Parts: sequence; C-alpha cells; structure tokens
Amino acid sequence: MNKFLPATLFLIPISLLSQFYPVDQIPTELKKDAYAVIRSDKTDVQLNSINEFKYTNEVVISVLDKSGDSYVDAYQHYDPNTKIDLFEVEIFDGNGKSIKKFKPKDLSDASAVSGGQLYTDNRIKYLEFTPTFYPYTVRYKVTTTNKNTLSLPRWFPISNGNLAVEKSSYTFTNNTSFTLRHLEKNLENYNIIKNKTDKTFNYELNNSKPLQDEDYMINWRNIMPHVIIASDQINIDGTQGKFDNWNDYGKWSYQYLVDGKLDFTPAQKAYFRDLVKDAKTEKQKVAILYQYMQKKVRYIGVQLGIGGLSPFPNSYVESKSYGDCKALSNYMIGMLDAVGIKGYHTVLFANNNSVDIDDQMMYQQGNHMIVYVPLADEDIWIEATSQTSPFNHLGQFSGNRNVLIYHENGGKIIPSQVFDHNNNILTTKGTIEITLEGNAKIDLHETSKGLFYDDNSFVKTYLHKDQIDHFKRKFPVLAQPNINDIRFENDWENASFETFLKVTSSNFAKKQGNNLIFNLIPANNETSTLKKAKERNYDFHISRGYTDIMEFEIIVPENVKTPIQIQPIEIKSEFGSYHLTVEKTAQNKYILKRTYKQIKGNYEKAKFNDYVEFRRQVSANDNIKTLLEF
Repeated sequence: MNKFLPATLFLIPISLLSQFYPVDQIPTELKKDAYAVIRSDKTDVQLNSINEFKYTNEVVISVLDKSGDSYVDAYQHYDPNTKIDLFEVEIFDGNGKSIKKFKPKDLSDASAVSGGQLYTDNRIKYLEFTPTFYPYTVRYKVTTTNKNTLSLPRWFPISNGNLAVEKSSYTFTNNTSFTLRHLEKNLENYNIIKNKTDKTFNYELNNSKPLQDEDYMINWRNIMPHVIIASDQINIDGTQGKFDNWNDYGKWSYQYLVDGKLDFTPAQKAYFRDLVKDAKTEKQKVAILYQYMQKKVRYIGVQLGIGGLSPFPNSYVESKSYGDCKALSNYMIGMLDAVGIKGYHTVLFANNNSVDIDDQMMYQQGNHMIVYVPLADEDIWIEATSQTSPFNHLGQFSGNRNVLIYHENGGKIIPSQVFDHNNNILTTKGTIEITLEGNAKIDLHETSKGLFYDDNSFVKTYLHKDQIDHFKRKFPVLAQPNINDIRFENDWENASFETFLKVTSSNFAKKQGNNLIFNLIPANNETSTLKKAKERNYDFHISRGYTDIMEFEIIVPENVKTPIQIQPIEIKSEFGSYHLTVEKTAQNKYILKRTYKQIKGNYEKAKFNDYVEFRRQVSANDNIKTLLEF
C-alpha cells in the first residue's frame, strides 16, 4: 500500500476549504442586474404542540454593491414568548475568506419600539456591520423556540427586486394532530419543486434571476412566490383557540380580545348621551363623539396584551387619555355603544401601499385597527388615532383596501372606504389678468376633496415661508411668481379643504414683436415623464383615480387684435378622459374649462405604451400655448 500521496491531492482540498461561497462561482446570468445574490436560504419549521414551534433559518447572501446592503436581513425579533436559541453570523470577502465572526454577545440588541410607541415587550437582536469593501458575503443562522402559534413562519424566497436566488428551501413539519391550511401564490412562473405529504410541506426554488422594477408595476405581492401555512388550533400569550375561517376567527377575537373591554361606568355613559342629545341624526351623533375623542385622547403605541392584539379597556383610556390604535378604536366603539349605535372593530394593513387583507385563506394579518359604523343610509369610517383627520375620512392611510370587521357573532372581509375618480376631486377656479407688458395677476380658489384633502390640508401647518415655497411649485408655468396672500378654510365634517391665493408674475407672457405668447393653463398643469417600453414583463397599476377640474376666467389687454382661438379638445381612453374648451364671454374675456379624469386599476402589460401615450397627450394639452397679436 502506498503511504505517500501526491502533494497536489492535498493542495486541492485545502484550497477549497479556505473558500466559502466565493462570488466568482455565481452564474453570470444571476449576477446581471443584481444588487445581491442569495446563495443559500434554508428554513425549517417544526410545529410540535399548540404552544410550541421550532424555527431555524440559515442564509448565505453575497452583496455585490452598496445597493444590496439593505438586503442582509440578519436580525431576529424576540419577546417573552419567543426565545432565541442560536444566532451566529460570519462575514466573508468576495473570495470566500472569513473576515469576522459574530457571537450572540457581539450582536446589537434593542427594544423594538417604533415612533409613537410608549412601551413594548418586543425586542430585536441584529447584526450591525458597516462594509468597507465589495463584494462580501454574510452567513447567518438563527434558531428560535416560539410559544405563540397564531402566526407561523412563511416562505418568501424573493424579498426584493434586483435580488437573485441560487437556492432557497422551506420545510414545514407538523408533529401534531392539528389540521393545517396552506396557501400558495405565484409559484407557477418560477423554478420551484414542491413535495407535500400528510405531515410535511417542502418547497425549493432554484436559480431565480433578479426581478427588475418597472414603472407603475403592480404590487410585488402579486408577482413574488410565497407560501403561507396556518393551523386550526393556536396559542397566543396563553390564550388558545380553534378556527379555520374568518367568521370563527371573528367570534374568537371578540370573545378573547375585546369582550368586557367596553367598561364605561353608568355615569360616563350618561355623559356621552348628554353630549349627543341635540343631534338630529345618527351621523351627527357619531361626528360629535369623534370630535370629542380627538380632543380627549392621543395616540401612543402600547404593544402589550395578548400578542399585541387585545385593546386596553375603555376605563384605561379614560384614565390615561392615551392608547394605541386598538385601545382608541375600542374607546370609540364604547362611546357609540353608550348612545345605542353599533361600531365594529376593524383590522387592516394601514400604509400607502394599499395591501389588502387576503380573503383566500384565514391567517393572521393586519397591523392597524379602525372603526366601522354602518348606519341605515351611510357607512361611516373612523380613524381613531388621529387628532386632526376629518370626520368619516380614512384617506390614503386606510382607504381603498379589504379589511376584517368582527363582532360577537363573527367576522368577515369587506372593502373599506373607497377613494376613486368619483370622490378624489380637485376643483380650481379663478381669474388670470394679463397685461400688455406680459405680467399676470391671478386669484385662485382651490377645493380639495378625497385624497386631495390629504395632499393639501397639511400645508396649513407649515411655516409661512414654507407655504410660499410650496405654492410656487403649483404654478410651474409662471415666471417669478409672487405669492401675495394665502388663506385656508377647513370643512372638518365634510373633509373638504379650501385654499385661496393671490399671485402675481412678471414676464408671464413672452413678447415676440407685436405678439404675446403664454400658457393657456396657469396652474396645476399635468406633466408626464413616462417612457414607452420596448419590452415589459409585468402588468401595471394606476394607484390613484381622480378628477381634476379647472375653470379660469382669462382677461387679456383690451387692444389685442386677434382672439384666443382654441378648438375644443377631447380625449377618451380606458385610462380616463380629458376635455378642454375656451369660450369668449366679452371683448377681452374668456372662460377656460378643463376636466381631466384618471381611472385607477390594474392593467395588462400590453397596454402600458397606450397609457404612456394617453399621459403624453394630456400633458401636451395641459401645457398648450396661445398667441395674441396687439
């Protein structure tokens, strides 16, 4: 037997062992357009009982440039019901050489308190690392033991655009007799291997090229693959339940989360009834109570209780004059109950991304609570956390999405308050007087309703100099605009905000010989920088539908020789419509009327260039110029 092996046989394994996922081994097609590449992502979930699941996640990710730094999700939330058993991190350079190892004591640890929160028992342990070189690779592994089983770890193998994935796997093992529900989304367009048995779910994604963001692209949730698993028997902070549909979940939520929390005293209830005694309608009663609450309490996050899901009782809010969204919504419902009006606890995803509660399967969702009040002739929606929001106005924070309402008899998914082209209305009226020298004087009266209220009402809170800067941007076609007077009127009850401006501008109209040339529309001009796509991968979404109405009286110098001659312009499209007319009303006076309507919705990718062309036509007509001879 030969006891001596060639030296090269020893050199090869030593060389390989010194490298850990070197970046040059990433396939070229995965690196193209990628900020980072997930080399390996292994998730294992073991459901062991109603009050325990084990979670393990091991990730290797190579960051190619600075844009990929935020893709390193080396963190773990924990609380009294979530114990971190293992958390280790190691950093490698682009060649796969180990640079630094982090033990649990080396990782940062902080309270998971966000803005507006008073206190919470949630904490976060995370990697704090500032790279000084690129590319680099991070390997991290986390293992936790969890008592709360209402929300089980989900599989989202692609979390961002410009992120490639070499391999991602997810294994869920059910070591109980419980019935599991699972929901698969967007798997069909990816290289995914599935393997399911009575007790296990296994998914594996391989060699996924980075997804590219596109203009007006539909929500990533409608594109990226993901799997969600839920159990029919759950535990949350020691409270257990059994349900597999939204109706039963609603009953459980009412019974275990809010029942008994409407605990105003008889004297307090009598006080609320006295507040509304002169109201002529149920709607007026709701408005009076909402206005009282806005003055009485303020929002402070308190993420304690049953998984942060159960509100503090009315007595707590009454004594403290603060609460989180659940406590304040419950407080509003308690006041309504005192005067004989039914209000519903309403759970939703609240942000500007319009993420819906998914009605395809019951699983834990939502990050906010509001109040739904169905009256006989109108639905009322209350944002209980705001001290400034107008009555019955959810706005972009909570409107236009599916929500879960629940009460003692069950729960169901319904749409929240709708904001579209029928009620997002901006109306601008005014006069513009143009002198022979080309100067202009403008009086403007603008009324903002729907989401335009959200856009424009906050300007009232600005310092005066900031208001001036803001309103100058409203007149992009004016040369050297001077904002001489600003006045506001806020109709709280009808969510209508009015702005009154007096503006002057020198050189508004350009002189060319005996001619004056100027923009026909002086304010709120529609513009578009969209470019047509040679190839488009995804459908697109117009997030806001609205109607922009303008009516201006144009006064020109009396000694002009030629009138304004603009033929009526009309554009009709499935994306909206545009209508512009100019009518002479006197020797030197004209009335300009322009209405632009945009319809929100999802549209097929093949129609994107049609939309770009529609927007270009609108922009061109909104910036049309006219000529006067004097």
